[in-house]
Amino acid sequence: MPGSEDHPLLTRYPDSYIKWYDTEKYIEYDLATGPVTGYRYIEERDTIAGQLTRITYYLDKTNEELSIGEVYQDNLQALQNAGITILAKGYHAEAKPYGEIGMTGWIGIALGPNPFGNGLPPNNLFAGTSTSGGTFSIIGKINRPDGNTYIAIYGERHSDQLALYHVDIIEEEAADVGYVSADADYIKKAIDETGSVSIYGIHFKTDSAEITEESAPAIDEMVTYLTNDSTVQIFIVGHTDMQGSLDYNLQLSADRANAVMNALVEAGISKDRLQAHGVGFLAPKANNTTDDGRKMNRRTELVKKGTN
Repeated sequence: MPGSEDHPLLTRYPDSYIKWYDTEKYIEYDLATGPVTGYRYIEERDTIAGQLTRITYYLDKTNEELSIGEVYQDNLQALQNAGITILAKGYHAEAKPYGEIGMTGWIGIALGPNPFGNGLPPNNLFAGTSTSGGTFSIIGKINRPDGNTYIAIYGERHSDQLALYHVDIIEEEAADVGYVSADADYIKKAIDETGSVSIYGIHFKTDSAEITEESAPAIDEMVTYLTNDSTVQIFIVGHTDMQGSLDYNLQLSADRANAVMNALVEAGISKDRLQAHGVGFLAPKANNTTDDGRKMNRRTELVKKGTN
């Protein structure tokens, strides 16, 4: 794919080529590390925030020339030799048993919160033909003092003529990266793909709904997004960490959501398009026992209103 390149952390399998490539400077990624535990549900999964690199590799080789199991073993050995902690792994030559790590059904559920978009090459991971022959997944973690890096690899023998594997590399940023204002293009892309976006560039005075001056860039980008799409209607949802009582945080988050709404209205956005709510600490993104986790939980979320 023009403009694509291998990630410095991982070389490609011999004779493979990049069919699809995408990067995001900052995004929240839902990482699954356990088996299916309910209907299209994986309990063991975490939200990671940072820079995302996505690469889909194709191998134009028959099953006799190359099994997907060889690609699995090669990548697994490479990660293990590099001292990378393996959080989850699984290879299955057949479509049974359902729900285990690395199976086709598991891959679809694992990647569900991190969609590629319609008609893109990595979607072939979920659509093996009658001549397909095996799937795999490997999830690894590199511990770093300035933010961990996660490597997620998903592979499939798609047909007798094609094997493919997809790599997601998520590089956690230092905690304060969560406060960089998302630009209007990022806001649109996130809302179009998932229906919501978390904004970490809006700050308030302690125990207050008063927005600080440093929040202006984030407010400006939200205004730009809402101006560019003059028909979209959104809920503005306030979130807090778990310090203090539930009643206190529900009120504080509601007051902060209303403050953001009022700032958008003052900037020229019609109030008819906006609705503010606060949910306190009832929808955390991270663990509330650490400073970094609490920082991630204190956020403003934009949720697109559905159509009737």
